[in-house]
Amino acid sequence: MSHQSLFLYEKGYGVMYVLAIDGGGTKTAAVICDEKGQCFAQIETTRSNPTAMDQPYFEATIHSIMQSLQQQNHQIVAEINSCFAGMAGVKELQGESIVESILRQYVCSSASITVDNDALIALYAGTLGKAGIVQIAGTGAITMGYDKQQHFHRVGGWGYLFDDEGSGYDLGVQLLKAVLQSYDGRAPSTILTEAVLKHFSVEHVPQLIASVYGEEHPRTIIAPLSAYIVAAAEDGDLVAKRIIEEACKNYFKAIKACYLRMVWGQEEVPVVLCGGVFTNENYFVPRLQAMAREETLPFRFKTPVLPPIGGAVIAALQQMNVQFSSSFVETFQKNYV
Repeated sequence: MSHQSLFLYEKGYGVMYVLAIDGGGTKTAAVICDEKGQCFAQIETTRSNPTAMDQPYFEATIHSIMQSLQQQNHQIVAEINSCFAGMAGVKELQGESIVESILRQYVCSSASITVDNDALIALYAGTLGKAGIVQIAGTGAITMGYDKQQHFHRVGGWGYLFDDEGSGYDLGVQLLKAVLQSYDGRAPSTILTEAVLKHFSVEHVPQLIASVYGEEHPRTIIAPLSAYIVAAAEDGDLVAKRIIEEACKNYFKAIKACYLRMVWGQEEVPVVLCGGVFTNENYFVPRLQAMAREETLPFRFKTPVLPPIGGAVIAALQQMNVQFSSSFVETFQKNYV
């Protein structure tokens, strides 16, 4: 947005256009939106986590996103006043300046650009920009809190090699361990075996090795397997139930650690559960809520009102001190496909 357009907006005329990006280990979404929730251009494409791809491919992905948005609506891209990109892995590699420099090539010089962890936009997708804690369990896992004194605190999410407990990747690894150990006779039988054989279209457990150790990054292959664990647990599989119970303990441990390092009042603290692992909220919310009651902690577990990309829109508006309209959520849900 030009200075003239911003002046008109502040006087009650015109529209505030923001660019929101949600970059993860599986896919990346971007949308140009206004404070009313109207969407003017959007795209969903491949992953954009620089810890799981080389830098040229990562940069090419960001360029491709912006070029697609330009093709959809070149005029509005030029009028963007605020950009907020919540991206997995970027801060770990100090890659914020790389993303910002690419975005700067497409938007006007006066546009405000912020690149932050994708956990923040997931939090805002549940709290609509207010204080709280978010537990993400997607391809990776991370816990982040934002208190009323505007302090951020992060717990976990230090990478799949030695952390990310409870992530889709971690649960997928636990599934494969259970299946392989069951095949060896080192662990109980589990219906997860049938599920994973069918997933990879193989007949015998040893064939899984070739399927997993392929050309793609292991996280991309293994993380989606986590969905079978919840399904198996619902069918009464004891191995799957044990994996989920252990994951819930790890989530709660991280959430509690985050809470204790921040400043809160006496009110309830919303804890947003976000990510593909939590698709079946009814399986996780009661377990985590019971743990909170047992330790007398004021957590209120909930799932997001918006997709994470909606949280990025809210963050982009907030950094311009722009209040989204009362109908924003409903309008965005209708317009964002």
